[in-house]
Amino acid sequence: MMDMIAYLARCIVMLLVTWAAVRLIGKKSISNMTSYDLASIMLITTVAAEPLVYKVPSKASVGVIVLTLATLIIGYASLKRFFYNIDSTPIIVVAEGKIIKKTLKNAKMNIPLLLSELRIKGFQNIADVRYAIIEPSGKLSVIPTSQASPVQQSDIGIAPSSVSLSFPLVIDGKVIQENLAFLQQDRSWLMAQLLTYSITDLEQVLLAQMDGQRTIQVIRKDQSAAIPHIK
Repeated sequence: MMDMIAYLARCIVMLLVTWAAVRLIGKKSISNMTSYDLASIMLITTVAAEPLVYKVPSKASVGVIVLTLATLIIGYASLKRFFYNIDSTPIIVVAEGKIIKKTLKNAKMNIPLLLSELRIKGFQNIADVRYAIIEPSGKLSVIPTSQASPVQQSDIGIAPSSVSLSFPLVIDGKVIQENLAFLQQDRSWLMAQLLTYSITDLEQVLLAQMDGQRTIQVIRKDQSAAIPHIK
């Protein structure tokens, strides 16, 4: 009985210590945490769990306090100019409607995931995106082209047009057969469409997609775009 009471007491003590540590570190959500925030939380929870096994809460409490203070010091240092972009920097993965394959690879993001994130942001077509930027928090920011900038159509007195899904037809040289079948087209039709862009080999294609107006947009692997330096 006494062992159970001691165990429950250790649980409560370490819960309070860990709670206080997390409150001191900040109220950011997991998606907004920096890498050092996340590393600190993982270490704190590991250290805080030790007394539940080894029955030494005082030592673990000191460890949690030290980790919390170290995280707060790093957080304070991150406000100084010399620390800027040490943790991470924004990464441009789309520039002027073109996918920057090298930076996309560095960000460990593939093309289907990029298209999914763009759809979540309300962009069906790569051509509507001037810049897509993976921020240090891991979130994707999208700067649309001037033609695709959101406008309240009721403000200019026109009826809203319908929005339709875009279909990727080729991703990194691979034909998406399911979408061709859905569109009731075949590989010969696709190659004929690509030929209008002077493409004779699928390996030349990074992305080809059909928008809601049945217009095909093609991004070649050898296309390049000027990438600005951002912070």
